[in-house]
Amino acid sequence: MAVPLTGRKFPARRSGRRSKTAVAGVLAATLVALSAAAACGPDSEESSDGTVTLTMTAWGGDVDKQTYEQRLAMAHKKYPNIRVKLQMSPGGQDYSQKISTAIAGGKGPDILELAEHIPAFASKHQIRPLDDYIKTSGLDLASQFGETTAKIFAYEGSQYALPDRSGAMVLYYNKKMFDEAGVEYPTADWSWDDLLAAAKKLTIRENGEVKQWGFATISWWPYWMSFMYQNGGRVLDENGKPVINSPENVEAMQWFNDLAWKHKVSPTPRDWANYGEGVGPDQLFAQGKLAMEITGFWNIAAANSVEGLDWDIAPLWHGKEPATSAFFNGLAISTTSEHPDEAWKIIEFMASEEGQRPIIDNAEDAPANLQVQQSDAFLKPKWATREVNMGAFADSSEAIFVPPLTPQWNEMIEVCTENIDLMMNNKVTPEEALATIQERLEQIMSQGD
Repeated sequence: MAVPLTGRKFPARRSGRRSKTAVAGVLAATLVALSAAAACGPDSEESSDGTVTLTMTAWGGDVDKQTYEQRLAMAHKKYPNIRVKLQMSPGGQDYSQKISTAIAGGKGPDILELAEHIPAFASKHQIRPLDDYIKTSGLDLASQFGETTAKIFAYEGSQYALPDRSGAMVLYYNKKMFDEAGVEYPTADWSWDDLLAAAKKLTIRENGEVKQWGFATISWWPYWMSFMYQNGGRVLDENGKPVINSPENVEAMQWFNDLAWKHKVSPTPRDWANYGEGVGPDQLFAQGKLAMEITGFWNIAAANSVEGLDWDIAPLWHGKEPATSAFFNGLAISTTSEHPDEAWKIIEFMASEEGQRPIIDNAEDAPANLQVQQSDAFLKPKWATREVNMGAFADSSEAIFVPPLTPQWNEMIEVCTENIDLMMNNKVTPEEALATIQERLEQIMSQGD
């Protein structure tokens, strides 16, 4: 999976979520382990034979753990004098807060997985700039990962992490529904008008009840922000000043909200509530009640598991310009590491074609390395049970936008989601929602000056 970004923040309706009790138990165990380690001094150590042992923190489940361990074993084979102890966490805000606290106390992992919190860690000087290492190694980040993906992990002109996973949000569509409605399959050449026209034909009502929806909208930021960027809008300008209440964004949010309330091709929040707790676009698509949804790599396994579901994926349509979000994570080196050179060797290897191959083999996520994304191993994976347009991820790489990542990211998204929710419940107009967000963001950003 690639937006936190587990670090990415999946919507509450995402399938496969662990129970709160289970997550709390794993998280508590992780935090206890980190707290205990913090009392013992630096994580890394060097033995008498010259072997350096590093620690690495990451989040995820069993597949993520298996994949990281496999990749670290490969790195150890390449560098026999470097060992890495892996510490896994469920992720989320508690993960970043705990790691940040440990580093601030002079203790932390050597290598850490991060997503949208790169600016927060970099602004507090808790992770090392990698520019000198990149220059010495001769890495061309733009050609290896794509210019936009590389920029996601930069802050104030310096690179603070190497991209590890980065899967664009793409369009999943039900081929059978398209065929029955006589609608051509979606492509990156679609416009908003094409999307709406198809969604209208694909929305079917019987006796006043919706049998299937053409499209789905929710208040998760990758959805509405993609429409803003496609319409030429932004959340922050190039100087970091809020510009979310621009005419471009108001127009985009009016169009976005009209999909549910005016054109009635997408469920309203009330419709979602009627489907029951835990039901969102992924679940509705799997149930054969949704023709199109925006989602990421993680939904491939779920869609594959539904017998009789005839589906495929395509890059997102465009508005005034192509734009889609990506779910990403990168590997950084903490400023408390006593062996940054060895840590660099590990993350450089993990960003290489060889080091990223297990991500494909284990169907974990979309690898950040473009050469791997464009390889036959990814385009025609051995685990695939059907032919899927896996090239949609690489084809979307140039359309990925850099979200407005700042040290205040969490506060920004909380304010945005709260007011976009009100808009999507038709309690305020798009103009009112964005005006409120603008005012709140100006307050938040001024506090960070």
